[in-house]
Amino acid sequence: MSFVRVIPLGGVREFGLNCTVIETSSGSFVIDAGLMFPKYNPTGIDQIIPDFSYIKENQEAFQGIILTHGHEDHVGALPYLLKDAPIPVYSHPFTLELVKRKLRESEINGNTRLKEVYPGQKVTLAGTEIEFIEVFHSTLGCYALKMDTPQGTIVHSGDFRQVPPEYGASVKDVKLFMCESTNAEVDPRVSDEETARQTIAGIVRNTKGAVLVSTFSSHVHRIQMLCDIAVQSGRKVSIIGRSMSQVVDIAMDLGALEIDPRDIVKPEEIISMDRSKVMVVCTGTQGEVFSVLSLIARGWHKFKVKEGDSVIISARMIPGNELAITRCIDKLIDFGARVWYPDTAPVHATGHASREELRKAVTLLRPKAVMPIHGELRQMKALAEMVQTMPGEAPEVVLARPGQVWSVEEDGLHLTGETPRGRCFVDGELTGDIRDVVLRDRRHISEGGLVVAFVVIDPAKPDIVLGPDIMCKGVVPASMEQEIVDDIRIHAESVMDTCLDREINVLDLQNRLRESLGARLKARLGKKPMIIPLIVEI
Repeated sequence: MSFVRVIPLGGVREFGLNCTVIETSSGSFVIDAGLMFPKYNPTGIDQIIPDFSYIKENQEAFQGIILTHGHEDHVGALPYLLKDAPIPVYSHPFTLELVKRKLRESEINGNTRLKEVYPGQKVTLAGTEIEFIEVFHSTLGCYALKMDTPQGTIVHSGDFRQVPPEYGASVKDVKLFMCESTNAEVDPRVSDEETARQTIAGIVRNTKGAVLVSTFSSHVHRIQMLCDIAVQSGRKVSIIGRSMSQVVDIAMDLGALEIDPRDIVKPEEIISMDRSKVMVVCTGTQGEVFSVLSLIARGWHKFKVKEGDSVIISARMIPGNELAITRCIDKLIDFGARVWYPDTAPVHATGHASREELRKAVTLLRPKAVMPIHGELRQMKALAEMVQTMPGEAPEVVLARPGQVWSVEEDGLHLTGETPRGRCFVDGELTGDIRDVVLRDRRHISEGGLVVAFVVIDPAKPDIVLGPDIMCKGVVPASMEQEIVDDIRIHAESVMDTCLDREINVLDLQNRLRESLGARLKARLGKKPMIIPLIVEI
């Protein structure tokens, strides 16, 4: 009996972690393997990735991983998946070049099979013929996917700015349309790339000092535009940032980026150049702590901004990053630079479809069902409401959750189960469950500080031999610390005397000490630090 199941492991009700399993009676394949960066990070976590356990445990059924394009929220988690499940990867040559470098950095061996796919090409995986439809987004080599499954045609929109001509022409009778919902709630301020180009060119012309432009490293078209504007304004260009330098090298090797080497200067050379002849193009649009723009904003980079310079942030603020970006902007302004960003000037054009383009896509495809993806719940809900109020017979709309199994059947979509789901954290070389007790403890320490109570006891008497000695870190200002330590020590000694009289074992003694000191500190400070009682028996 043939069946088709759609299982989003991420990328629904959230931005990032894009990953969907398509499962048929003939096998399975994966669409994308993206990551998410922490929005607020007191816990030391570098990245968040989907829970791939379902894929890893059933990897013999998986015939391929398809990457719609090369953005981190679609390919960033791939090394963590391939490390344990060496499944062939299919995508555009540009995307695969980015993947190769990621795999080398992760020291993944050369057994991974990377298969180039060009626009219009078809491949068959899990009994499904998959056509790769070129779409325009904000990087090179972006695809929508038309999948002819045993239960009908499924279309995955990928990330797209304009509806491809294939919709409504060669792509018809769609059973399910998995459609990105990024701009479904509110139209972007600027959707016209030409407007953004004219605005940036005007800022560059009117800037007497240096121009610093931060944009997404993968936005090859934007980088080409910036270089063209610089040359037309008599400026040399310096590309700063490891990821951006890698993308520029790949794009130039593929002939997708045309820059005269004579117009490029090394980062170390711009320090001694006439500032009016310099444009710096760098990473850091989201205020990432160690990005080039953030380092410059904090004065930690060799290149310094000053009065007369212009800084352009040519990218949208990804939800959750607003605080980091605005802090960066404030520091740049404090150095005397004039800062331009989407809230103050049309310096960025979205790479995602406007509400009108989304409506057009649904109208042309006329799907029986729509599953909003690539958005938080409010964007997904906005797309659902748009679809349900369109003229004609409204398609079924499914607001999926990560891990849900949706079966595509003759009469529509049905929720038929769940797979292991969740988020895994990446902490240096460690990868684990995001709900791990380690993260809870780190968050506790970051919010309340740490108190350690050290006591040596003689259980034979019983009596205190040494202590209690108290150490506080991050609990109170230094001027108050001795007072608090003395208070905790006296209170801890009282608790110990009471407990020892009752011959309580060490584990119970630790719990009593933890609870009593916690209550004492809560009463005095209004917060409860992490308390670690260390009791040694001699």
